[in-house]
Amino acid sequence: MPVELLRFEMLLPAFALVLARVAGLVLAVPMLSSSQIPVIVKVWLVVTLSLMTFPAVAEYLPASLTPGQAVAGMVGEFVVGEIVGFGAGLVFFAAQVGGKIISHQSGMALGTVFNPIFDAEATALDQIWFFTTLLIFLGLRGHLAVVSVLLDSFETVPPMMAKFDGTVADFAVGILRSMFELALRLAGPAIVALLLSSLVMGFLTRTMPQLNILSVGFSVKIAAALSVVALTIAYSQDVIEDALFGSLGQIGLLFEGISERLIHGR
Repeated sequence: MPVELLRFEMLLPAFALVLARVAGLVLAVPMLSSSQIPVIVKVWLVVTLSLMTFPAVAEYLPASLTPGQAVAGMVGEFVVGEIVGFGAGLVFFAAQVGGKIISHQSGMALGTVFNPIFDAEATALDQIWFFTTLLIFLGLRGHLAVVSVLLDSFETVPPMMAKFDGTVADFAVGILRSMFELALRLAGPAIVALLLSSLVMGFLTRTMPQLNILSVGFSVKIAAALSVVALTIAYSQDVIEDALFGSLGQIGLLFEGISERLIHGR
């Protein structure tokens, strides 16, 4: 029994590194980082995922660590987890931005509700796009893909071996660019429909001055936005799928680049 307890204590510093990387992932994913989820639930989720991950990545962990080394290394491991979570959350952030663009153009931004997931005010379209993206994400088994990327990260970037330089900044810029590109692709059809409806209403105003364009136009723009969004949602799976796996691919390329620099000692 004393031997087993000693072996357990020797594994604690290595487990702390796994715990930090998993915690970074959990705190970066929008669904799990909400303040509406009790802290104790987040803690147990991180611990449970770490316990499940530890046996699979034990061969990549340092053989011997002091508690001080583990504490210092947890900072870098947390950043690695945040990178994975940031890439995984790209499609959700893009869905939120796309919904806000449409809401502002259609006038639906006047009526906002509290979104407990993001701890911020949101419109109905924001909520629709977010939960649609969440369903597509789960349908594509995106959660399993994120876990796979996390496990692969221990092989390409072993704990306490990560070195962050300008490539991380380039990665962040690329992810943000991809996010806004996806947001525009999701909101594009509705924006075009709203532009056309504005042109039509402008033409009607010139030909029929007695028409109360303020009352009619508001309803028309909302109806046009909702109709086109419904059609866009029906054909958005491929776009969201490409963005999701593209962002996960960028994470893999980032970690491979860090791994190559570690091999060549740069």
